[in-house]
Amino acid sequence: MLKKNVTSFNTDIFKVFDKYWAIVTAGDKNVGYNAMTVSWGGLGTLWNKPVAFIFVRKSRYTHDFLDKSDSVTISFMSEKYKSAMTLFGRKSGRDLDKFKETNLHPSFEPDFNGYFVAEAEQVLKCKTIMSQDIDVDKLPDYLKEEQYSTNDIHTMYVLEVKQYLTNEE
Repeated sequence: MLKKNVTSFNTDIFKVFDKYWAIVTAGDKNVGYNAMTVSWGGLGTLWNKPVAFIFVRKSRYTHDFLDKSDSVTISFMSEKYKSAMTLFGRKSGRDLDKFKETNLHPSFEPDFNGYFVAEAEQVLKCKTIMSQDIDVDKLPDYLKEEQYSTNDIHTMYVLEVKQYLTNEE
């Protein structure tokens, strides 16, 4: 059971995406939803607001939901869900129901109009402030070759953190 907590987010912000990963869920009751693992992102302050930012390739099915709805959640999972997070990152919601495959459960809260992973240890409920495609021409050559040789560009999403939920345990 998750409870509201607006006072603190106790985690190593430099490892939370890169080492522990997270599941981003985008969409709402009107457009539907999809979820995927993200490992590129961060937390901070921008425009006097608490924000999260994530990077999602344009080819990903979740990208469509990020563009159609401004309801976004970031669910931080415990280590015991590592195999589920791997499936969320490798398989497409176009082809299968990731929640059913992993025995995880989407949770919907009407006051937010978005979904999150019910089993999460921590959840950030967010609204999209802006999105911007990465300008590959401004990157060093080694990154162009390493990350974008197939021209599958990332979009950066800046998300205002509206609410923080944490597991009661």
